[in-house]
Amino acid sequence: MDKITIIRRIKVKAIVTERLKQELVQQIQEGIKKMEMELSFLEQRNKKALTELTLKASPQVQAVREQFEWEKKKREEGKATLLEQLKKINVLEEGQEVLQGEVEGPVEIKLGDSWDGVLDKEIVIKDGVVVNIR
Repeated sequence: MDKITIIRRIKVKAIVTERLKQELVQQIQEGIKKMEMELSFLEQRNKKALTELTLKASPQVQAVREQFEWEKKKREEGKATLLEQLKKINVLEEGQEVLQGEVEGPVEIKLGDSWDGVLDKEIVIKDGVVVNIR
């Protein structure tokens, strides 16, 4: 066998522009709003469940409280992470390249190919347009 096709990860980088910063801020603010809505829903559901279980004198009250606290903590941590990302966006400078994600793509490898050349691939985008493939 002289060649094989494999799937490899390709980094996607974005050039920071004012438009990109605005889009990122909007996405993060939507994520924060979603976390707040989930927290509110959890609190309402928890109150209702605890009230019902307390009236029934159920032994599950403590387990429900613990589950609620765990769910609440998870969402509060997510919200804190989003707030931290929001701060980092303000520090980004225009023209700077930032990692936006990864995609997977096939590549054919032949005998004698450079392994570094196979793995080190990047796509650079600016305002949603591919400006470089390297």
